[in-house]
Amino acid sequence: MLKPAAQRRKRSYRLTPSDILALAVVALVLGSMIVANRQAEYNFTENLRLKTSERMAVSTARLEADLEENLRLVEGMGVALSLEPEIDADRFARLADKLVEGHNAIASIALARDLKITMVYPLEENREAIGLDYRDRPEQLAAIDKALLARGAVVDGPIVLVQGGSGLLTYYPLYDGEDSETWGLLSAIVSLEDLLADRTITARHPDLDLALAKNGPDGSPADILFGRAAIFEADPVTQAIELANTQWTLAAVPKSGWSEPVSEALPRQIMIGTIGLVIIAAVVGIAWLMRLRQRNLAKLGRLSRRMQLALDASKIGVWEMDLESGEAVWDRRMYALYGKSPDCGKSPMQIWFERLHPDDLRKEKTRMEITIAEEADFRNTFRIVLDDGETHHIQVFGTFFTDPDGKARMIGVNWDITEDVRLHEKLKGANVEARQKNAALEKAQKVLRHNALHDALTGLANRRYLGEAFAGGKASEAIGPDGPPYAVLHVDLDRFKEINDTLGHAAGDAMLRHSANMLRSIAGAHDFLARVGGDEFTLVTGWDGNVERLTRLAQEIIRALGRPLQYGEHHVRVSASVGIAWIDSETTTMRDALVNAGIALYEAKRMGRNQFVIFDATLRNIAITNKKVADELLAALEEDQFEVFYQPQISARTEEIQGVEALVRWHHPTRGTLAPSHFIGTAETTGSIARIDAVVLEKACAQFQTWQQSGLAVPHISVNISAQRLIDPLLLQGISESRLKPGQLCIELLESISFDDQDTSLESAVAAIKALGVDVEIDDFGTGYASILSLLSLSPKRLKIDRQLVLPITTGQSQRRLVASIVEIGKALGIEVIAEGVETAEHARILRELGVDAFQGYFFAPPLSADALTRFARDRNWLAQIS
Repeated sequence: MLKPAAQRRKRSYRLTPSDILALAVVALVLGSMIVANRQAEYNFTENLRLKTSERMAVSTARLEADLEENLRLVEGMGVALSLEPEIDADRFARLADKLVEGHNAIASIALARDLKITMVYPLEENREAIGLDYRDRPEQLAAIDKALLARGAVVDGPIVLVQGGSGLLTYYPLYDGEDSETWGLLSAIVSLEDLLADRTITARHPDLDLALAKNGPDGSPADILFGRAAIFEADPVTQAIELANTQWTLAAVPKSGWSEPVSEALPRQIMIGTIGLVIIAAVVGIAWLMRLRQRNLAKLGRLSRRMQLALDASKIGVWEMDLESGEAVWDRRMYALYGKSPDCGKSPMQIWFERLHPDDLRKEKTRMEITIAEEADFRNTFRIVLDDGETHHIQVFGTFFTDPDGKARMIGVNWDITEDVRLHEKLKGANVEARQKNAALEKAQKVLRHNALHDALTGLANRRYLGEAFAGGKASEAIGPDGPPYAVLHVDLDRFKEINDTLGHAAGDAMLRHSANMLRSIAGAHDFLARVGGDEFTLVTGWDGNVERLTRLAQEIIRALGRPLQYGEHHVRVSASVGIAWIDSETTTMRDALVNAGIALYEAKRMGRNQFVIFDATLRNIAITNKKVADELLAALEEDQFEVFYQPQISARTEEIQGVEALVRWHHPTRGTLAPSHFIGTAETTGSIARIDAVVLEKACAQFQTWQQSGLAVPHISVNISAQRLIDPLLLQGISESRLKPGQLCIELLESISFDDQDTSLESAVAAIKALGVDVEIDDFGTGYASILSLLSLSPKRLKIDRQLVLPITTGQSQRRLVASIVEIGKALGIEVIAEGVETAEHARILRELGVDAFQGYFFAPPLSADALTRFARDRNWLAQIS
C-alpha cells in the first residue's frame, strides 16, 4: 500500500488532456523543424546534383567528340597506310608525326605485320615494342580479333602506360581493298590523363572529383580507367560514353561532398529553431496555465468534497440568515435535522419555532434577539421535539459577516448531539457503577491479600506473611524504628503423620486447627503467630533478655499441644518439639533468627522429641561447621575430590569373593581422607547426598567393567543409595547408562529409611530398579525401622546384619540368639544374609555355624582402593587367614 506522500507524488505527474495536447503540439513543431531542415538539405543536394549533371553532360559530349576525333585520326592514317603495304619506316614516321601534331592525347602509334609490330612512333620512347607479337598478348588478342572480323576500328583498354598513367588502345585493320585480306594492324594509344586534363572537365571543373570506368558485361562500371574507385561509392553523378562498340561511365562528385556546408545551413537552422522554440514556449506556457487551473479546480473540488463528506458524516446542517429581512436559508441537512423536507411549504424560521421544546421556546427567542442585537459569535444548545414525540438535543454555532452588497448576514451550523448527551448520561451512571465496583474490588483485593498471606486451614499467617512482615535488615528496622528485638519459637508436631495415616487427613486437619487455637490462646496480643509448614508453626514475640519467660512459654506450648483432641470416638494426641532463638549481637536479622530456631528444633527432635532446645554457641558452632562442610562438599563435587573404596564380601560356603561394596571417601584438601561419617549427615541436610550417590554409582560401575575386562572374578558390586537419591528420576537413567548385566549391580538401602512410613513412591522406585535387573539389599538391618512386612513388600535379594549386632556374639549368648533369629527370618523369606563387622576368626566361625551366607569385615580386608582390591583378589591371602 502506498504511503500518502507517494500517492501525492503519483497524482502530481498524471497527464491531463491539456498536457497531452501540448505534448502533441510540441512534437508536431519539433517534427516540422526536423522535416524543414531535412527538406532544405535535400533540396540543396538535388540542386547540386542537377548542376553537376548539367556540367557533366557538356563535358561528356566534348569528351566523346575528342575521343571520336582521335579515333577518326587513327582511322584516317589507317586508310592511308592500307594503300601502302610496302611503306617504310621513314614514310611511317612522317605520317604519324602529322597525325599526332597538335594532338597530345595520342601517346604512340604502332604498325604490325602479321600481328607482329615492325614500326613504332615515336621510335625512341617505344623502340622496345618492335618485334612484339600480339599473339603473345592474350589480353589484347580478343579486341584485335574483333577489329579484324569487323574490318573497323575497335577501342580497348585501359592499359597501364610505361611512362605512367593509363591509356586506351585503338586497333584498325589494314587491307588494300574491300575483298582483299588484311595485311597489317595499326594501333594507337590515347592517354586518358592528357585527354581529360587538357580537353575535358578536369581543368574546367576543379571543384569536382572525376572517375572514368569501362562497363562490364552487365552494363555497370567494372574497370577503372581514370580516378579513384571510391568516387563510384559516393553516390556520384554519372554519364554514359559510347565509342567504337565500347561503353564507359564517367562519374563525378563535389570535392566538398553532397552535404550542405555549415556556413550556409546554420542561419537557416537558427531561424527555424528560434521559430520552433517560440512556438514551443508558448504552448508549454499555455499548458502550464491550464494545468495550474485544473489543479486549482481539482483542489477546490477535493476541498468541496471533503467538506461535503464531513458535513454528511457529521450530519451538520448549514444555515444562513438575512438580518434585515429575517429570512433564513437552510440546506437539506438542516431540514433532515428538524424532520422536514425542503418542499414542506414552511419557512425555516417557522419550522424552528414549531420544533423548539416548550421549555426552551421563550429562552431561545430571547437569546436570538440578544444575539442579533449584539452581533457577536455565539454557541448554544437547545432541544427540539419531532413528530414522533422524541426529543433531540441540537447544538448551534453562528457568526456574523457582511456580504459584498453591504448587507449584514449571519451564518451558522446545527448538529444533533443527542447521542453525546445520552452517552454523557450513561458515562455518569457508569462512573457511579465503576466507583461501586472499585470499592468491591478493593474489598476483594483485601480478601485475596488476606488469603495469600494466611493459612486457609488455620487462619494463621503463612510463611509468606512471615517473610514480608520481617523482611529487610534488622528485625527492629523491619517492624519499625521503635520496635524491640524479637525471639522466635519454632514449633513442630511430633508423630503428626501417624494421625493422617491412621485416621485420615480430615483428622489431621482437625488436629492442626486445634493446635492453632492452642497457640492463639498462648500468644500475646503483640506476638506474631504463623503456620510455616505442614505441621510446623512459628511464634515471634518480643525479646527483652528474659530467658526464663521464653522457657515458660515453650513449656506452656508443649503442655497445651499435648492435650488430647476428641475426634469422633477417638482421643487424638500429639506432642510438640520447640526450638528457640532470638536476635542479639551475633544474630542481627530475623532470617538468621528463624534459621537458628530451626536448628534448635532439629536438635530437640533428635534428642527424643516433646521438649524444647534453646539455640546456643554449641549449636551455632555446629551450624557454622555444617555450613562450611556444605560449601566444601559443593567444591568437592566440582573438583572431583571423592574416591570410591571397595570392601570385599567373602562367601561362607565357598570362601571366594562373592561381591564388593562400594564405599565413598573424601580426599579433603586440608583434613586428609574422610570417611562418610564426617560428611554424610551434612550432605543429607543440604541436599548434596544425591549428587554424591550419583558420583559413586558412576565410578563404581566403571571400575566393575574394568575388572570384568581384565578377567578379575568379582560377581557383583553393591552401591549405597540414600532416600533422596532413591526417588530421583535420574537414578534409573544412571543405572541404564552403567550397561551392567542383570545381577552384577546391587543397590543397598539403609534400614533407617523407615520403609514402613514411606508412601507408595518407595515401592514404585524399588520396583523400577528391580525391573532393570538390579538387586536390592537392606543395609544395617537390626538398627532401623524395617519390619517383616516391609521385607515381604520389598523382596530384597540380601540383608546385611549391622556390625553392632555382630561384634558381641563372641561373648554373649543373647546377641548370638538375636543374630540367629535374623538369619532364620532371612532363610524363611528366601533372602541371603551378610554379616558385617567380622573382626576375628571366631566371628567367622560362629557366623558360619549360624548359617550366614557371606562375611564382610576387617578380618578379611578393610575398604580398599581399586588397585589394592585388584591385588587382594589376585593374591587370595584371606584363604590362609580362614584356615
